[in-house]
Amino acid sequence: MRSAAVLDRVEAAASGQDTDDLLVLWQRPSTREIVPIGRFSRTANGYSFVYTRAAAEKRDFRPLLGLPDLHQRYDSQQIPAVFSQRVMSPSRSDYGKYLAMLGLSEQEQVTPWEQIVHSGGRRVGDTLQFMRVPVVRDGRAIACFLANGVRHIPEDVLRLPGRKVRVTREQQEAALEKLRVGDLVLLEPEQGNPEDDHAILVTSGGVPLGWVPRVLSSSLRALVEGGTCHATVRRIGRSDTPYHLRLVLDLDVQVSDDFAFDPEGRWVPLVG
Repeated sequence: MRSAAVLDRVEAAASGQDTDDLLVLWQRPSTREIVPIGRFSRTANGYSFVYTRAAAEKRDFRPLLGLPDLHQRYDSQQIPAVFSQRVMSPSRSDYGKYLAMLGLSEQEQVTPWEQIVHSGGRRVGDTLQFMRVPVVRDGRAIACFLANGVRHIPEDVLRLPGRKVRVTREQQEAALEKLRVGDLVLLEPEQGNPEDDHAILVTSGGVPLGWVPRVLSSSLRALVEGGTCHATVRRIGRSDTPYHLRLVLDLDVQVSDDFAFDPEGRWVPLVG
């Protein structure tokens, strides 16, 4: 068994293949810090999960149910139960509506894996979520992510370069409703965010819409401070879409040779 199989899948992404590789993110209850505690992958024979160095660094982190050993790679033909709980059964009456929120269709024979990829695997009151592993390819930083904190935007004054902004729910909603797939949104550094020193806001027409996920903000902050940085709308939900699924963005920007999404190696699997 090759212990570096998950890393091999990231290398596959660099050659243009689909990695089928997700970061498993845990929100630390005591600080609300977002910690990349695992790598969950779809493989030729099923699924694979490994813990990361970041999981071992947090003394208050407890292994996930059914995945008790931080230093073991878990391979199976079925999605681990702790993850499959995030998949909606096709037998539910609201299944079609749920898929539509994810930009999917019942006619596409959606797999449980695709549900997790497109939904981020979040559950109400849960501390786990999932994100596609970003890559650097041909001198470009490439990532796909859900805009975070959309529902919290109207709650406070936001400090952007050269200005302070406070928007109402109505102003935010109007800006979201104008967006279409393929539109550009601006990524701007936020000052004084109490939860993220490297916070990056997603804005359109000067209106804040949400945040770049914290697991990406530290690596991207220098890019957005160094010049104009845009992301592209991959999916925009209707007004009745849950806030955490409302806006999906693609990032594809040129970066220097020394750029890395994970310079400290916290995403590296413990196995191997």
